[in-house]
Amino acid sequence: MANIVTSIDDYRFWRDEKLANVQTDIENCLIEVNKPTQLSKAEKNQITHLCRVNNFALFHIPSQQDYESSIVGFNQQFNLKTFDQHLYVKGQGLAHITQSDQQDQAEFIPYTDRAIGWHTDGYYNAPEDRIRAFSLFCVNPAQQGGENQWIDPQMAYLLLREENSDIATALTHAQAMSIPAHKVDGQIRRKTSVGPIFFMDEMTNQLYMRYTQRKKNIDFYDSDEIKQAVEILDLLLAGNTQYHFTHTMSANQGLLCNNILHKRSTYIDQQETPRLMLRGRYFNRVQS
Repeated sequence: MANIVTSIDDYRFWRDEKLANVQTDIENCLIEVNKPTQLSKAEKNQITHLCRVNNFALFHIPSQQDYESSIVGFNQQFNLKTFDQHLYVKGQGLAHITQSDQQDQAEFIPYTDRAIGWHTDGYYNAPEDRIRAFSLFCVNPAQQGGENQWIDPQMAYLLLREENSDIATALTHAQAMSIPAHKVDGQIRRKTSVGPIFFMDEMTNQLYMRYTQRKKNIDFYDSDEIKQAVEILDLLLAGNTQYHFTHTMSANQGLLCNNILHKRSTYIDQQETPRLMLRGRYFNRVQS
């Protein structure tokens, strides 16, 4: 992919190809998988194709004896092997996203039953630890709620640029969004993160996004253009375009994606089988 951010001709070519191939019917984005650790050629091709044109694919697998090993094996077939070793990741690279009764873990909103606003995963990571793909798999759904919504960040950029190219340009500013360092007991766990919201990723030559709607401890560059652009981005996300997807995953369903923009609604747990999602974050894109 050429640099669509700086070249008008390259952008127009990319835009036309994107619109010609995008899939807007969620039913056509769900792939039935027979054996997650040994995908058929057809299953793998379908998932890879969807991740190329839509940046995500949904999949459904049969019940497993060991879900963690099955999902790790599934992801590895798409070359997702080098994972983000962040807090609470277990041995095989997956975090167990569920309500936590541990005080330090419950400070992080994914480990609560609260709603999570629009964001990309690892938006606070340094460029050398950029999250380019993640998987999310449902072992146990909530009794009620826990709905996911998402939109392809590339499509969000396209829609914004078609509305007003100045908006898209403002969101590519090198200092558009800053996240302060994360400190615990005076020790820095994560350095300050400063960067654009939309950017061309050097390693993959693909358009990516780093963003969160969380306003606490988030700073936007002090310019009217960028602040207005963020407001218009939030209005787009609050809308309901044909490129928005809404789905509540049932047991044995998963999502594989190139770090799409997503959110989660509040939920109510079942006491015996609380909501449990397995999440893996990876430093490379989904590959065939």
